Amino acid sequence: MTILTALLLMGAQGAAAPQAIDPSTIDPKVAEQVPIIAGKLQDWRGAWGAVDGKLGCKTVKSTGDAEIDVIGCAALIECVGPAYPALKTIADGADTADVKKRKIGEKLATLNPCLKEKRGLGIAQLALKRGASARKDGA
Repeated sequence: MTILTALLLMGAQGAAAPQAIDPSTIDPKVAEQVPIIAGKLQDWRGAWGAVDGKLGCKTVKSTGDAEIDVIGCAALIECVGPAYPALKTIADGADTADVKKRKIGEKLATLNPCLKEKRGLGIAQLALKRGASARKDGA
């Protein structure tokens, strides 16, 4: 599992940041939150592991903002979940460590679109929440 965890950590680091949102189509208080959250999330690093088939995530490098860290872990778990059986099969297989590393890396690369989408949704949800709070506070 050590190889699998390390490679997933590398895969999470390589996930692309969400595309910019056109601020003219949404509330300005929400729009101003998006680049702040996305920028912080870009520096987030996490790793996942499995115990008895249950996936868990741990923040390795925090953004300093627990709500943003949750976005990173949630995306990692949501995207790895469906791929976990295939990743486990590779990790438990008879191939050499180098071959396993290559195969896992290839599989992880296929998760990048999912990670980008899930992070983007998380950013949007948190921006809506924080934008709404800013409106209430009159900021």
